[in-house]
Amino acid sequence: MSHTSFQPDGPFDPAGELKPDDVCAFLFAGTGSAGVPDLPSLARSGPAAARAAADVLDAVQEGLPDGWPSLRAILLEDPAGYRAAARAPGVAQLAGYASSVAVDRALRAMGVQPGFAVGQSFGEIAAMVCAGVFAIADGARMAVSLVDVLARRGAGGGMALLEAGEDGARACIDAAAAPEVVVACLNAPSVTVVSGPDAPLEAVLETARATGVRAVRLAVPYLSHHPAMAGADDEWYATIRAFPQRPLELAVHSPVRGRAYRDDDDLHRALADCIVKPVQLPEALRAVHAAGATVFAEAGSGNALCQCARLSVPDAQTFLVPLRDRPRGHVPRPRATETARGAADAIGPDGPPVGKSAPGITPDPQV
Repeated sequence: MSHTSFQPDGPFDPAGELKPDDVCAFLFAGTGSAGVPDLPSLARSGPAAARAAADVLDAVQEGLPDGWPSLRAILLEDPAGYRAAARAPGVAQLAGYASSVAVDRALRAMGVQPGFAVGQSFGEIAAMVCAGVFAIADGARMAVSLVDVLARRGAGGGMALLEAGEDGARACIDAAAAPEVVVACLNAPSVTVVSGPDAPLEAVLETARATGVRAVRLAVPYLSHHPAMAGADDEWYATIRAFPQRPLELAVHSPVRGRAYRDDDDLHRALADCIVKPVQLPEALRAVHAAGATVFAEAGSGNALCQCARLSVPDAQTFLVPLRDRPRGHVPRPRATETARGAADAIGPDGPPVGKSAPGITPDPQV
């Protein structure tokens, strides 16, 4: 199989879909402009998943400042209230973090134990929590402070996705005479995210489109993975370094450092590096596969990173969890001729393009 899917009205039994010798890599996407993760669907998968989701939301709430809405209420008990709540800064990002950790814990409760974790951008926090490095509540505290730092220090800029490889993206930057724009993330061989101040970024978008490269602005209202954020990383590091770092319980491969983390790494510093340094996701996915991962699982809503895995790792096996609109049948691995269109949904580090839905994700106009 290249992609396991589940019938919407059938049982969700991820462990039953795996072979006895399969090893799972849990993938944690960045958060930002995705729609409401359907945690009630996850909870309906069974009592173990329901308990796991509720426990995670309660633990995340412990890490949130006074005055925050109840994530358990808006994500699990009454999700109709999510959009109103998401007008407050940071709520969408923390909902994404909580949902990723809830999926991780629910999959474990249903018999799927990860052997590896890969976090993309903001998702590195959830990946560290998955690996036991930080407590769930401390991860929430980190996420809250990161949103604050990015919003303050990265204002006046943004990010955009180009359906081009890294060399092609750099060619667009050069042609636009916009050296302030940099390659921020390589998500797949033909999917590159660039970051820069608003006006130069728009110039790169116009140049890309004029040369036949599909390009969309991401709903990320700040710079990230950009040299101009130097100093913001140190500020955030100083904030989070007090949270206890515990030994790794599984291998976490970093798309920023290009290797698996070790217990002698300063993992607070590793997280802070993500604010400034670029992401090379295909390299990390291939390294995890070479290290023994046989199946990639999306720990969160949608299938963005599963698509990145299928575009980056030949014959990658993936499966999704039912956070929104479970697929209704087998979805084959994209053929080479379909890669460009598939790339549009291998979304950026912090959500889908403005006005564009990845499969199973509804864009949130509030973000």
